[in-house]
Amino acid sequence: MAIRVDRRLITVIILGFLGLALVSGTALSQTAPQLTDFFGLGEYPGGTLKAVFKLQRGGEDAAVHYHTVEIVPNGDLYDVTETIESPGQSAEEISTGGGRSGAAGAVGAKYDEEKAATIDLSPLQTLAERNVEIEPNQNYYLPDGARLVTEGWDQIAGIDVIMAIFLHPSFPNQRVQVALADPDTNALLAFPPLLIKEVDGEVQYRVELIEFVHTY
Repeated sequence: MAIRVDRRLITVIILGFLGLALVSGTALSQTAPQLTDFFGLGEYPGGTLKAVFKLQRGGEDAAVHYHTVEIVPNGDLYDVTETIESPGQSAEEISTGGGRSGAAGAVGAKYDEEKAATIDLSPLQTLAERNVEIEPNQNYYLPDGARLVTEGWDQIAGIDVIMAIFLHPSFPNQRVQVALADPDTNALLAFPPLLIKEVDGEVQYRVELIEFVHTY
């Protein structure tokens, strides 16, 4: 079995790094076509959805945030609720926006001009543009000398994924571990099922799907 990568996967990864689509405590009522704009990832297929991500900057002892999206049909509309929970933290410690802070902003980090730039993920777009089917245990050579190195199959929150590592020669001290799901599943997620950025071998931030339910 293979996973065909499309632009939705790339959009998901970029969203994860930019910390976009994170609006604390909002509740919306929309028609099905507008849900495409809400996610920006693909046409919503309908039904009820709950997806919960755990976001964490730093190691295991770092503060934890939970990002939840719930969609419930309401006649011809959908009730869409998106929340961020930061247990045991003050308002000053919480950041929910994107901007220059990147995905770290989604987990409460502040931008630091002196820190190394975030690894460039744009070479992954080549896989989407060429409709490459991602297979386990392969090396995919990308523009600018970047590589996507896939590993084996795994499961995250009940979703089948291929584990992979993204490397870029312009950022030799950084790497990104990412879990790749199929495009239909990606269309329902604000982040990849797993995304871990490491700098000098230490985890800088981690995004992990911990609950996923989609029923028609």
